[in-house]
Amino acid sequence: MTQLVITLKDQSYLPNIRRIVKSLVGVEKVATTKTAVKSTVKKKRLSRYEQSLLDAKEGRVYEYESSEEFFKKMGI
Repeated sequence: MTQLVITLKDQSYLPNIRRIVKSLVGVEKVATTKTAVKSTVKKKRLSRYEQSLLDAKEGRVYEYESSEEFFKKMGI
């Protein structure tokens, strides 16, 4: 079996194209699916420094009284 994928910008053409493709000899099935619209805005990657500032701002930090307590929690 061979498949043909057609991407349409204007959805109003879809019914006519489906009818035309269905009328062709040898076409077994015509299915339509909507794809997720990809965002044209790219997310800026944060540097390690910016990530750490964001973590601290949002409360994703741990506090220890001493280095010994830290090492004990880490199992070192």
